[in-house]
Amino acid sequence: MKVKESNKSINIASSVKTAAAGAHLTKKPKDVGLIYFGKDTVSSAVFTKNKIKAAPVLYDMELMKKNHNIKAVIVNSGNANACNANGFEAIESIVNNLSSKLGVKKDEIFVASTGIIGEDLPYQNINSSLDELIDNMGNNANEFAKSIMTTDTYPKEYALECSFFGKPFAIGGAAKGAGMIHPNMGTMLGFIVTDINISKEMLDTALKHAVDHSFNRISVDGDASTNDTVFIASTLESENEKIVDDGELYRFFEDNLTHLCTNLAKMIVKDGEGATKLAEVIVVGADSCSDAENIARSISNSLLVKTALFGQDPNWGRIVDAVGYANSNINPDKLKVYIGDCPVFEFGKKASADKQKLNEYMKNHEIKILIDVGLGTSSYNMWFSDISYDYVKINAEYHT
Repeated sequence: MKVKESNKSINIASSVKTAAAGAHLTKKPKDVGLIYFGKDTVSSAVFTKNKIKAAPVLYDMELMKKNHNIKAVIVNSGNANACNANGFEAIESIVNNLSSKLGVKKDEIFVASTGIIGEDLPYQNINSSLDELIDNMGNNANEFAKSIMTTDTYPKEYALECSFFGKPFAIGGAAKGAGMIHPNMGTMLGFIVTDINISKEMLDTALKHAVDHSFNRISVDGDASTNDTVFIASTLESENEKIVDDGELYRFFEDNLTHLCTNLAKMIVKDGEGATKLAEVIVVGADSCSDAENIARSISNSLLVKTALFGQDPNWGRIVDAVGYANSNINPDKLKVYIGDCPVFEFGKKASADKQKLNEYMKNHEIKILIDVGLGTSSYNMWFSDISYDYVKINAEYHT
C-alpha cells in the first residue's frame, strides 16, 4: 500500500474536465466554475445542518435521492442563491441551458452557490457564461478553484495518488471557505473526485466518515451557513476489485479520503477571514464522546479564546472557563490543561508552567491545546482560527 501527494486537484482522471468563466457576479474575472465528467459516475454529497437552506442545497438534496450518476457540477460565487425570490427559477434555467449544451440530462447536473444571502441570482449572467465555460473545459483545475472563492485569499486544492497491492487509484479535491465556518460546515464548499471502483452505499459511508472527521471539526467564527456542501464523485475507472463492503481496501480508501478532507479543512481554517493562527484543541479522558465533543466545540467557538490567540496571550483561564460551560461532565480536581507541552492548569489550580517558554510558544502560527478531563476514555479534536482586527473589517465591508 502506497500513498503520495499529487500536483493535481479534482482533475485526477483524464475523463474529468474543469473550467471557469466570468459571469459578472463579482469583481473577479472568473466567478463560475464547471466540473464535467466524461464518464458515468457514482456520486454522494452531504449538506449544511442549518434549518434555513439555500435553493441549491434543497435542489441537490432531492437530486441525490433520485440520481447518483452526476455528469456535471456548476458552481457560482458572489451570490448564495439563498432566501431570495428567484432561487429555484434560477436553478431551473441554468440546468436547462447547461444540459442542452453539454448533452446530459437535467438530473445529471449538480449545482452549488456561495456569496451574499438574500439577493436574487442574476442567472441570465450565468447562462451567458456557459459557452465560455464549455470552450474553456480542460485540465486546469486551479482556475475552477479560483472561481469559487469569496473572501478566500488563495485556492484550496489537494490530491493523493494511492496504490493498493499494485492497483492504483487517486483522490483529488478543491474547496472554498473563509467566513461563516462552524462545525457541521459553514460557507464551505468542497468538491472531491476519485476514480476508485466503489458502490454507492460505501461511497456514502466513506464521505460521511471523512466529513465528520474533518470539515465538521473546524471553526472560524461559529456561524453555520445556508449553503454548505461537500460533493464527491467517482469515475469508477480504477482496476481495483469493486468495494462493496467494509474490507481492507475500503478502510484504506476511507483513511486517505479523510486525510484529503482534513488537509482541505485545515487550509480553510488557516485562510479564515483575517486569521493569523491555526489552533488545534485535543480533548482526551472524557466520560463520553459527546462530552469530549462539547468541550472541543466550546473552546473552538469561544471568542475570548480566539482573541487571546490573536493577542499571543497564554490566557489559560479563558480555556478553563470554556471547558466549564461546555455542558459536560467535569471534575476540576481531575482536569489538566496544556498549551503546547506546557501544563497551565492541573487538579483545580494553576500549574507551574515555564512562563517564558509559554510566551514564546504563543508566537507560533500553529497552536495546540490539550484538555485531559481525567474521567474516561473518550476523545475528540477540532481545528479553529483566531479572531483578528481584519475579521471585523472584512465582515463589515465585504459585499461580493
